[in-house]
Amino acid sequence: MRVELDWLETFLAVVDRGGFTAASEQVHRSQSRVSAHIAALERDLGVRLIDRAHRPARLTPAGAIFARHARDIVAGVGSARSAVGTLRGMDQGRLLVLTTACIGAAQFPGLVADLVTRYPGAQVTLAEQSWHDVAGQFPADGAVVAVLPVLVRPLAPGLQERLLWREPIRVVVRPDHDLAHTDRPVSLDELVGHPLVVSGTSAETAPEVSRILGERGRAVHPRAVVGTPQTLVSMVRTGVGVGVANAVALEISDTDGLVVLDIDDPRMVRDVAGYWYDVLVYTGVGRALLDAVLQAPVPPGAVALPPQILDPARPPGMPTGWRNGQDERAEPPRM
Repeated sequence: MRVELDWLETFLAVVDRGGFTAASEQVHRSQSRVSAHIAALERDLGVRLIDRAHRPARLTPAGAIFARHARDIVAGVGSARSAVGTLRGMDQGRLLVLTTACIGAAQFPGLVADLVTRYPGAQVTLAEQSWHDVAGQFPADGAVVAVLPVLVRPLAPGLQERLLWREPIRVVVRPDHDLAHTDRPVSLDELVGHPLVVSGTSAETAPEVSRILGERGRAVHPRAVVGTPQTLVSMVRTGVGVGVANAVALEISDTDGLVVLDIDDPRMVRDVAGYWYDVLVYTGVGRALLDAVLQAPVPPGAVALPPQILDPARPPGMPTGWRNGQDERAEPPRM
C-alpha cells in the first residue's frame, strides 16, 4: 500500500465540502487533480470510497469507515509536525504559556523575571484568554506549559498534571450594598438573589463561577461576564452588580473602598494545576520554566493543597522520575 498524505487531505476535503468542486477550492488544486487523488486512493485500497452516481456525491460504507481513520492519520501527522516545531522554538528560547488573566498577573511576573535572568535570550508569551482546548493548543499553537483551573477528566493521552493550589471563591460589593452590612459569610441563596458580575472568556460555554454555583444547585445568569479581574472590580464600583471571583483575582485587583466577603459554603473553591507534555523537559529553558511553575510559592489568596494531594512520592500525572518537584532523570542524550 502506498497511500500518500496528499490523497488523504484531498479525500477529507471532498468529505467536508460535499463535492469535488468545493474540495478543489479548499486544497487549492484543480478539480481534475482532486479526482485523480481520489481515484488513486480508491485504486490503492481496492474499494470505492465515494458514490459518484449520487448527487451530491456521498460516502460509501467503506468511505465512511476510512474517513475516520484518515482524520486520525492527518491529525497525527499535523500534531507531530507541530510538536517538532514547538521543540525547535524552545531550543531558540521561545515559550508559550496557557493561563488565565489573574493567574498570569499573580504568578508569572516573578517566574519570568527569574527565567530571563538565567536565559537572557528567552521569550515568554502568556496566552491568557483562549484555553478551551488545552490539549489541542499544545501542539497547534506551540504551548509548552499551562497553569489553569483543573481540567475536566479524562485528560488527553500524555498530558501531565500537577496540582498547585486551592483558592476560595469570594464576593465583592460596594460599601452601600446590603451584603456589606452583614457580619457573617454570604449564603448561596443570598448571593444568587442579586445580579452578578463574574469572570469568563468567550471560549467558555459557561463562566467558571456559574459552573461552580450550578454544581451547588444554583442556576444563575450573570448580568455581566468580563475577561479580567480589574474589569470585574470596575463593574462592581459602578453598581452593575455583585462581583464573584476567585481569591487570587481579588488579591491582585484594587479593591480599596469595596468590601470583600467570604461565602459560607466551603465547596465554593477552585483548584489550579500545571499541565505539560514530556517534550517540555528536553530543553534547558523548557525544563527551567517547568521547574519554576511546579516549585513556585502559591500566590496571595491561595492555599497549598494538603501534602497527601500535592506531594506524594509520585503526584497524579507526574511522569516517572519526578519526586517532590525535582527531576531525577538523567539529561537525555543529544543526537
